[in-house]
Amino acid sequence: MVLSAIEEFDHLGREAFLDLYGYQRARDYFIEHDGRRYDSKAIAGVAHRHVDGSPLRASDFSGGAATVARHLRNLGFTVTGPGNTPPESPVESLLSKITTLRTATSPKTKHPKRHQPLTLLWALGRAANGEPRLAPWDFTRTEIGRLITDFGLVDDRPNPEFPILRLTHVGLWELPGHPNPPSAGGSDPQIWMRRHQPKSGPQAWFYNLVAHDEPTRSHATAILLSKYFHDTDQEALLSRVGLIRAEPTPTPPPSTTPARYPTTTNRIIRDTALAQWIKSLHGHHCQICGLQLTLPTGPYAEGAHIRPLGHPHNGPDEIANLLCLCPNHHTLFEARRNRHRGRPDPLRPSSRGDTRTPSHPPRTRDRPTPPRLPPSHLGNRLSASRASRYSKSGN
Repeated sequence: MVLSAIEEFDHLGREAFLDLYGYQRARDYFIEHDGRRYDSKAIAGVAHRHVDGSPLRASDFSGGAATVARHLRNLGFTVTGPGNTPPESPVESLLSKITTLRTATSPKTKHPKRHQPLTLLWALGRAANGEPRLAPWDFTRTEIGRLITDFGLVDDRPNPEFPILRLTHVGLWELPGHPNPPSAGGSDPQIWMRRHQPKSGPQAWFYNLVAHDEPTRSHATAILLSKYFHDTDQEALLSRVGLIRAEPTPTPPPSTTPARYPTTTNRIIRDTALAQWIKSLHGHHCQICGLQLTLPTGPYAEGAHIRPLGHPHNGPDEIANLLCLCPNHHTLFEARRNRHRGRPDPLRPSSRGDTRTPSHPPRTRDRPTPPRLPPSHLGNRLSASRASRYSKSGN
């Protein structure tokens, strides 16, 4: 029961937990559990819902040593009393205050207004980059006003007077020399700020903490982003306030004219008519996947030699040594063949010395027989009788 209440306390955060169940902060008695402190009366009251189905209100019972503390100690929990309660740590105080910001709600979007969150992100960025803690009012007003304009809600007015004063009253901001600033409401804040032009900035403990404690600064930033800026370009916002730095674009080396030198090559002269024949024979359909690519100029396929023409294979340039493939399977076919280079040749010659055929003929799809080109299209190197033989064999 008590552990369930502690788990909910951790999930909601201290301020939200106390607000939800109507409790004030404890002054003297705290439960210590796993290195953390919990308000003993609030935990005991919420744990009571496992007894009769509903939590106790703060007015339903009294706290103190004789009631709440005694019962919790009987259950095995450590409860601290007056005089031995350590003060709240700066990290706990900062994260608690940021988690429980009281912001107005936008009438148009129904979302929390972003004036205070943007002001805090601006302060976090300045601390991270070692900029002065206090800044003149003209500078602060301009900087935060632009942030509100660029990253606020559609109906957020760029009036930084209000978040500065509200954060001052919750103990996160400081206006040196002005112990009694007005509340953040009505027209008084703008009149007061214009008249006094105060320097302002985050409290010294807040600034020093986030300037030197990167995990706490990151935690505070993550709370603000997740609660107020889930639909915003967060990278652009963090870059703007200086919490991330854009990587510099490397300067490309100066362009130079490539050197040239003469070479002599020996190229194999392929019979392009044979490749055109094999592609027309199969209607430009890939013999492996059946795909026919269509370009603006017409159908497209590639003629692939089963046994390459060059060294060391020295394959023949003839129909029986050609496949009609799409560009993808042509590339894969070449890569697979190169991988097996040096192994026994999978293309076995017949005992009669006929042209070689693949040991695993390529798969073809069921489709109408493609039109055959007349032997005259093959040129002088392929006789009509051989064309007839290839046509009948279906190659």
